[in-house]
Amino acid sequence: MRHPAESLTGEPYLPHRSVHLDFHTSPLITPIAQEFDPEEFAARFARLGVDSVTLFAKCHHGRLYYDTAREERHPGLGGLDLLRSQVDALRPLGIRTPIYVSVLFDEHAATTHPEWVALDADGEPVRVHPDGVPGWRILDMTSDYRHYLADQVTDVLEHFDDADGFFFDICFDQPGFTPTARAAASAAGFDPDTAAGRLDASRAVSHDYMARLRDMVAGRGHDGVPRSVFFNSRPRLLLADELGFSTHDEIEALPTGGWGYAYAPTVARSVLPIQPRAMGMTGRFFGSWGDSGSLHPEAALAYESLQMVSLGIGISIGDSLPPAGRSHDAVTDRLERTFRAVRDVQEVTAGAERVAEVAVVRPPGVGDGEVMDADAPGAGELAALRLLAARGLDFDFVAPRDDLADQLAGYRAVVVLAGVGLDDAAVRALTAHVAAGGSLMVSGLPQDADVLASLTGLEATGEPAHRREFVRPVPATSAMADFDHVLPGGVPRVRTTDDVQVLATVTEPYFDRTGERFSGHEYTPAGWPTEHPAVVVRGRVATSAFPLLEAYGSTGVPELAELAAVALAGVHPRPALRVDGAAHLEATLQRRGTTSFVHLLSYLPSRRTQADVETVLDPVPAVDVEVAVRVDGVEPRRVRTLAGADLPFEVTDGYVRCTVSFDAGHCLVVVEGE
Repeated sequence: MRHPAESLTGEPYLPHRSVHLDFHTSPLITPIAQEFDPEEFAARFARLGVDSVTLFAKCHHGRLYYDTAREERHPGLGGLDLLRSQVDALRPLGIRTPIYVSVLFDEHAATTHPEWVALDADGEPVRVHPDGVPGWRILDMTSDYRHYLADQVTDVLEHFDDADGFFFDICFDQPGFTPTARAAASAAGFDPDTAAGRLDASRAVSHDYMARLRDMVAGRGHDGVPRSVFFNSRPRLLLADELGFSTHDEIEALPTGGWGYAYAPTVARSVLPIQPRAMGMTGRFFGSWGDSGSLHPEAALAYESLQMVSLGIGISIGDSLPPAGRSHDAVTDRLERTFRAVRDVQEVTAGAERVAEVAVVRPPGVGDGEVMDADAPGAGELAALRLLAARGLDFDFVAPRDDLADQLAGYRAVVVLAGVGLDDAAVRALTAHVAAGGSLMVSGLPQDADVLASLTGLEATGEPAHRREFVRPVPATSAMADFDHVLPGGVPRVRTTDDVQVLATVTEPYFDRTGERFSGHEYTPAGWPTEHPAVVVRGRVATSAFPLLEAYGSTGVPELAELAAVALAGVHPRPALRVDGAAHLEATLQRRGTTSFVHLLSYLPSRRTQADVETVLDPVPAVDVEVAVRVDGVEPRRVRTLAGADLPFEVTDGYVRCTVSFDAGHCLVVVEGE
């Protein structure tokens, strides 16, 4: 199905279903693409039902795949203009063809101009080492390589003035030790002799070449729609400062390739509040990019793709074209089934908007180091993801920037993670949120006494008495057993007022464990219950005196998650969606007019072998999942599944309630209003 261009005068087209077709092919392999058949190529993508395929002009080997006079043209192409043939095969099908260009990886340039290669602190060339084998060398963008790259892009534009867009890959910040890098840092006012100065300088270099390339490729594609531009490998924690470079975001996250299964849903919820024009990206490889001799499990592909669709965004699946130029039927079959499932859901939910009621204020981070590591969720973010998604409380991550008040607009509940510095502007924003009827949960005490008092009504009275202490739920207010659960640390002491509801108190150990004075294997047992509050609710504000979410995220103790859920429910009792199912279940809500769409995902990543990787082999059957959708006065006339099966329902207390069982991994519950 061809999706209409979004605007002939406005924004570039944003794909719904896309393939990112890798073709990193060594010049030592020759000939290449000898089995390429334009008709077979077109028929394959017609089967997949995609609306975009990212195709290669230049790969990591630094080789070009079109009919050019430049010496970098791949020597194995013979007389074939591969990229033009690919574009011309897909265009009649309404499939857009953004063009891929590798930036910091270019083996041809590194070999012919070793002076362009970045150096480390010891003066050695910087390169990646997958599995201990030397790999790609990293180019220095302060060298003349930047002009060489610009000339290549100019050549691509001369041959493809009808290009739909550009995907620039490997655009991370590379701190430099070359003479040109040091000189550039000094000229820009940064200290090349400090790590911070080198990082700031490298970021400025990235911004400089990104702006240059963006301006070079600006224009319109073959149908008059503005070109898309995307720079990959950028830290999403810096997205708010880099919005002007890319027209959209592609959230690269191959779970079995090192990203893990928490990365994509966490980063997506950080991206979407800032850049709603986004899509997820996974891969058909069992492992990561380059693992072309493997297949991603079908259930894993479905899970990763439908997870992004449940957040209201499209999906891109990475593939690899073999050197001979013809894809394997096994790959096509697997992708076809995945894209068909995605298309079926997208067509039913077209035009629906995601309902994210909760804003989770996370520590800002600095975006240092490898992008995968810099953007990965910490303990608090991971806890929020696991706690909220399983209950249908969809949320976004926001950073405590100066515009926090604007960021919080529209959210009914706010969760503040430990480590967030709350300045005067942030306190005013949170106070205004509560005054306007919103709810607030604070994980860990703000350091400033005035902030603590103004937000929570609590007064700090002392430090923890022991290195490790215990939290005891109060059954009367939490409905949890009064068992003493050990914490990773201690609990600061606070004083409360009479209008505070205490959900949990502190229990102290008999004594602190030392090398000379200990009892048991790991920590001294709980010995002395106290009246010191650990978790409290006051009006529409819940506060844990210790980092409750972070404690759950770092230990995995289920009761800590339950205690956090009780605290949040105490201040946010009527969410738009409630789901009662297994702990691994993920639920999100979308709405279009009077129709609500509830996405239920039932997959469970697991590690099954010695390989340090989690994957998904089968969906997990879900039985008797209770779903409650707040209808806000809209009278529901029908509740059904995606397949059209009617579900019995009732309306009570402003919620339409139903129970559903499914074994396909994804279930879409459609609540149709009058």
